[in-house]
Parts: sequence; structure tokens; C-alpha cells
Amino acid sequence: MFQDKITVFHLNKETNEYERQYFENLYFDHTKGISIEKLGEKASNSGTIIIPSEEEIKIYEKDTVVEGKINEILDKERRLSYLKSKYTTYEVISVDDLRKGDLSHYEIEVK
Repeated sequence: MFQDKITVFHLNKETNEYERQYFENLYFDHTKGISIEKLGEKASNSGTIIIPSEEEIKIYEKDTVVEGKINEILDKERRLSYLKSKYTTYEVISVDDLRKGDLSHYEIEVK
């Protein structure tokens, strides 16, 4: 059940640089969609990520998630728009710390 992998990109506001984290042995249930609006197509991706862990994980709202292990490094030339042009990306909208009970885990909602 926990066989998925993700890469998370977090913008450090102090350095204005993206930090990359890789997570494996998790569950990523997601859908890829497109909605048609007046100004054209818009991605309407969404999903839930479950990361079993007893350790603290640093994932924050507005972080960017890409499915799989991504070795790309974002710098002053390669920014988030580059990542979005190459991969299907998801934005973290909520992080729930559920490290209590029988299944200690984090539940992350993305869009």
C-alpha cells in the first residue's frame, strides 16, 4: 500500500531558494484534471498523500509536490515555472499531523 514516492519543493523565504525533499514508502491518491474557463484551460489536479511516520516532517502549505523522485535543482534560472512546464505539480493546501494512535502518519491535501 505504501509504495509511492514524491519530491517536495519548499521556498525558503530567507534565502529565496528552493529546498528539495524526497519521500518514499507513502500513499499518494491523486487525480489529474483540466477545467475549461473563459481564458482557456486550467489544471484541476487534486489528491491526498499519507506518509506513515513517527518523526516530524517539514512540509508546509504552498509547497510544491511532484510525483516520483525528481533530481531537478531549482535555482535563479530554473524556477517553479520550469518545474510546472516539465511535470504535473500539486500545491500543498493542508498538512495534518496525525502521529497518534495505531497508525502514526501525516495526511497532506494537495490541489
